[in-house]
Amino acid sequence: MLSNIYRHHTERISTLKQRQEKKKKELLASIDQLTRHVLDRLNDEVSECYKNEKRIDQACKQLTVQSNLLSKQSQAWINLIGQFTVALKELGDMKNYSRIIERECATITNTLATVHQDMIVQQQQSQQVEMNTTPDNS
Repeated sequence: MLSNIYRHHTERISTLKQRQEKKKKELLASIDQLTRHVLDRLNDEVSECYKNEKRIDQACKQLTVQSNLLSKQSQAWINLIGQFTVALKELGDMKNYSRIIERECATITNTLATVHQDMIVQQQQSQQVEMNTTPDNS
């Protein structure tokens, strides 16, 4: 009887160990499957983040290039406007200079006209003096 109980006990322990081993294998398989699923989802999210990071980096590079181009164009416009301003100032100076020359030419012309007039008057006076001083031969 004792041997019967012992045999029955060992069979039961053996059966329990087999069930426990089976449950352990199922649990490990389940954990492995869960781990794979979680890692796949995590990898998908990481992959999406990586793709977004690449797109953002590319957009930043394009923005940097465009910003540099805009800066160069702005500097060129500033230089062009500066040159235009200098040219306008020179035109203003030239206009003023031409007015001064025009006034000086008018002054010279008036002076020459006055001198010419005086010369004509002096010639006429000297001719009259000559006529008055020359004896009549008649």
